[in-house]
Amino acid sequence: MTIVVLGATGGTGRHLVDQALARGFEVRALVRDPATAALPGHDRLTVVRADVHDAASVAAAVGPGDTLVSGLGPRSRSEAETLVAGARAVVAAGPKRIVWLGAAGTGASAATTSAFTRTMLKVGLGPEIDAKERADAAILDAGGVVVHVGPLLGSTDDPALTLVPVAQVRGTFWPTGAARAAVARLMLDAATGDQEGLHLVKRR
Repeated sequence: MTIVVLGATGGTGRHLVDQALARGFEVRALVRDPATAALPGHDRLTVVRADVHDAASVAAAVGPGDTLVSGLGPRSRSEAETLVAGARAVVAAGPKRIVWLGAAGTGASAATTSAFTRTMLKVGLGPEIDAKERADAAILDAGGVVVHVGPLLGSTDDPALTLVPVAQVRGTFWPTGAARAAVARLMLDAATGDQEGLHLVKRR
């Protein structure tokens, strides 16, 4: 099985690459500039140039039998549309399965958090909220999986964190946070299982 990682040089993307390799998968990391990617050398890792604003480059790097996981995120508010461009490029490339990183409290998961949280997200993320929701919708419309996560906090995984369908989530004041390592683990679990519409929670 080949795991394609979009946003492979980002904070979550690097965990996706490392953990997918640790699980024994072939990994194809999509990066804008392979010369500066600084990813670890590994005989099951291939680093490929692809830019989400060049959909043809993404299509050339993704096969129909691949599973794609995305840790893509804009580096600033001015780059919010990168999420939409990425979602459209990935959908057009047509991988077998897509697992996309989303934000709890936006889109399909908005009803799982409080009005206060949704207001804070709008203040903190600004135009990125709209871009996130449009990107998520494109992925869901294509039959992909969106993993809704709260604040990215801490540096170590918490085995008590898990994913449940959005429809089964009880409303909370503030969404559950997690370390990027935990998010990567759960996204890879979703990539290899039969799950959809997922929301991160902590088992009690």
